[in-house]
Amino acid sequence: MNSDDSRPPSDADLDRLLGSKLRRTSPEFEQRWRELRNQLPTIRPRPRPRTSWLRWLLWPGLPTLAAASLAVVLVFRQRPPTPAAPGHVTFEELIALDAALQPARSLLVAENRDALLHLPAQPRG
Repeated sequence: MNSDDSRPPSDADLDRLLGSKLRRTSPEFEQRWRELRNQLPTIRPRPRPRTSWLRWLLWPGLPTLAAASLAVVLVFRQRPPTPAAPGHVTFEELIALDAALQPARSLLVAENRDALLHLPAQPRG
């Protein structure tokens, strides 16, 4: 590899050295490696492991979700029922209502209503 003359390498020699592939092994070793590589079993990639958060969420998460769903259903079922529409009123009930409201008949007159509106809230004493 070392030559006896001390002349510098030419540009063509430098280009050839820089353009060549770096070899760190012998050609015999390369041939043997190719033969052995063909005999090695094929390695399959490992399956991805399941993420830990999925396992963590699965076991306590499902019962929690079921309990929350049940609680929501129970809360919405216990709402008070809507009030029923008033039924038919009989004539006798109308007469009884008219008799109960008879003392307030004087408020139907506009002058009486105005006079009541201008009365002081607290009587002077």
